Amino acid sequence: MRPLINFDHAFFARPSRRYLTVAVCAAWGLFELSTGAVFWAVIFLGLAGLAQWRFMQIDWTKYDGGS
Repeated sequence: MRPLINFDHAFFARPSRRYLTVAVCAAWGLFELSTGAVFWAVIFLGLAGLAQWRFMQIDWTKYDGGS
């Protein structure tokens, strides 16, 4: 079974894309929390946490030639 979101993809090899992905999810979660939509806030803040955790565990040197 394929995962819904493939965090180990060459698109995320650039650190700026990883940071931006986590930041946008966290910012949207905080926005939802400020408007009182707790359900969506939990979803997006959870996604930000999951993305950060997965991005820290992946060996990104395989995408830059191993250096």
